[in-house]
Amino acid sequence: MMNTLELLLKLPKTISLNSLYAGKHWTYRKRIKDEYKKIVESELARFDHHTAESMSIVIRYHTRADVDNLVLVSKFTADTLVANGWIPDDSPKYYHKLTIVYDPTVEKNYCEVEIKLINAVLCQQSTN
Repeated sequence: MMNTLELLLKLPKTISLNSLYAGKHWTYRKRIKDEYKKIVESELARFDHHTAESMSIVIRYHTRADVDNLVLVSKFTADTLVANGWIPDDSPKYYHKLTIVYDPTVEKNYCEVEIKLINAVLCQQSTN
């Protein structure tokens, strides 16, 4: 039987894909990613840590960005989930679906990121 755990993160807009790669040095791109990763980790800290077999993400956003420029929210979120052990990898085997939708009911300049974890298992909590 398949169970689904849903996490809802409120994340600020990030730099657009166009701006990130417009003649920028790799160290600049890494700094932007690392800063956003800290924001994602802070949001994830509100939830008990789980591991999952796979996931999908729905991003609802309210910014002036074109829909395709919101892909960095997905990329940075998925990379953070992998780096922190929520899913094994962000390849198609584990990351099944991405949906990005403009939604003016979301707070301006923010994204609501719904992560659906498939067959999630609670990780043992440290007693330190």
